[in-house]
Amino acid sequence: MGRAPCCDKDNVKKGPWSPEEDAKLKAYIEKYGTGGNWIALPHKIGLKRCGKSCRLRWLNYLRPNIKHGGFTEEEDNIICSLYISIGSRSEINLNLS
Repeated sequence: MGRAPCCDKDNVKKGPWSPEEDAKLKAYIEKYGTGGNWIALPHKIGLKRCGKSCRLRWLNYLRPNIKHGGFTEEEDNIICSLYISIGSRSEINLNLS
């Protein structure tokens, strides 16, 4: 016995999101929030997507506080100075024996 499927895989749209789908998801979440139930969310909005797909789309692409684009000069300087002082993780010598 495993976990019940989150959605009907045959009636779920896969592939790239359309701008209309993005707009529906964003508008709904900004107005009502997620309610903590991503499985029921696509049905409420009228999207033929899986709840997991909606959650990942929101978290990784549509959230208002997500920064798109390159680093600012200040961020780039911080990264470079940290790399100079700390180095890359591959250079860390862990003596575990």
